[in-house]
Amino acid sequence: KMVPSPDRGRYIALGRVFSGTVKSGQTVRIMGPNYVPNKKEDLFVRNIFKIVMFLGRRQEAVEEVIAGNTCGLVGIDHFLVRSGTIADSEESRPIKDISFSTSPVVRCTVEPKKPKDLPKLVEALQRLAKN
Repeated sequence: KMVPSPDRGRYIALGRVFSGTVKSGQTVRIMGPNYVPNKKEDLFVRNIFKIVMFLGRRQEAVEEVIAGNTCGLVGIDHFLVRSGTIADSEESRPIKDISFSTSPVVRCTVEPKKPKDLPKLVEALQRLAKN
């Protein structure tokens, strides 16, 4: 899940560590939902800038997180849209997405007061859809 960051326009990738340890500055392979093993499509190799733990309304930066914990990864938001698998081994395989069959609870129509504000509205809706 992508959580809005205090930095305008940036997001924190929220996820669970299934095995091993995640460390700040670690180089990881980011496998998006369209990644196919042994192909380069939808695969990115990047460093984790910072790791944060969510403590109620606060965020606390930590150096590492061990398996079983949920944490936020800063610096990889441009490479994930909604979900993906992050690993440090080239032999790792992606975890399949879980699909839920849900329908919207509330529907509403929005439009800008001034037509010239339409691009701003579209950008805001795209950011909202990324959550």
